[in-house]
Amino acid sequence: MNYEIRTADMDELGLVHDTMMLAFEEYRGRLHPPSGALSEDTETIRQKISEHGGGALLAWSGDKPVGSAQYSFRAPFLYVGRLSVIPEARGEGLGKAIMKHFEKLAVQHRYPEIRLGVRLSLQDNIRFYLKLGYEVVEEHAYPERTDGWYILRKRVGAGTA
Repeated sequence: MNYEIRTADMDELGLVHDTMMLAFEEYRGRLHPPSGALSEDTETIRQKISEHGGGALLAWSGDKPVGSAQYSFRAPFLYVGRLSVIPEARGEGLGKAIMKHFEKLAVQHRYPEIRLGVRLSLQDNIRFYLKLGYEVVEEHAYPERTDGWYILRKRVGAGTA
């Protein structure tokens, strides 16, 4: 399937939010503590972008948004969060395509690596990123000790293996 992946305009943040909610709905009631994505709204996304710099991507299949992700520039790396692919668009390489788009973006802005966080309880998501060449660089636990998360990174651009 062909997708168009591009930076979302500020007036499209509602679409970014909608795709995120569709993608993260499967985690409602399954994660402890709950995913912060499920309590975000369009204004929360707008505030994160204005406070941290960066933006959001939207992936389109024709005229329908089917994926999104958020990012911020946190020298010396590009941070990616809330990678979201709606259920009916999964299994077709869209998540991988969005991450490849971020690799190009990081190189364009001269950031040598991408970082992101993944819940320890979401083993399929961890495997997804490991297959893309990410490596675990940090492990954290929530205060309740009910779950934790990895920080993963991938070096991009010149000088990478």
